[in-house]
Amino acid sequence: MKFVPLSRVILLELKRNGYNILTSKNTVDDENPTWYPLTVPDVDDYLLQLDCSGSIVPEEEQVLLVIEDALDNIHEGQLLGEVFIEIDNLGELEDKIQFYGKKYQFISDPEYYVFSFDPKRVLIRNYALRTGNHLLYLAYIGVNYPTHIIDEIRDLEDLTRSLICLDQEQAREWFSKHDVTMVQSDISIFEKDAILTIFLLGTEQQIKIPLEDKDELIYNLMHIEELLQLRDLFWIDPRIN
Repeated sequence: MKFVPLSRVILLELKRNGYNILTSKNTVDDENPTWYPLTVPDVDDYLLQLDCSGSIVPEEEQVLLVIEDALDNIHEGQLLGEVFIEIDNLGELEDKIQFYGKKYQFISDPEYYVFSFDPKRVLIRNYALRTGNHLLYLAYIGVNYPTHIIDEIRDLEDLTRSLICLDQEQAREWFSKHDVTMVQSDISIFEKDAILTIFLLGTEQQIKIPLEDKDELIYNLMHIEELLQLRDLFWIDPRIN
């Protein structure tokens, strides 16, 4: 992953790779936003959904760019900020699918793998959230879990807007501020790309692991102090239900 200055060359490269939107967690008055590329099935539908759920305070609205519109209407000198780009993710995803497949064999029998515990789905969702490329995940859901497609579109878009990536010190401060002592990963907690969700002790967990083998590669729990020693970059789902 890397940050690169926003430019027409970068916009053209992103378009060539299938991205159609840049979104930012910065507000509209920020002069140096950090952009995150997205691929959404329909740009107009995506913008309409944002309009329906947007902030009533204009200054608090997050900014976005439609890549095609930016290329047509914005001059080089008007492009501000940096773009967060993941490198060679699709190749990494394919490697992970092969590795996880050796353990799980991606059996599709619903009596063996329920929706929440489909390792291949979890891997592709992780990729979609980190890269902003939603199409691969939505295609997988459409084929394998069509009854979940509407909920997954909403959740994917919601989490893409709120997902944060922190260094070790930032993560330590964030966990401390929110009194988080334990997290749960999506893919293996030992993967640097694992997305971490807040595990609240004493609450009912929605995820049920239907296998007797407890040494799983997904949905691992770990205490924060142990986790902070493992890596220097942390993807966090900040939503606390």
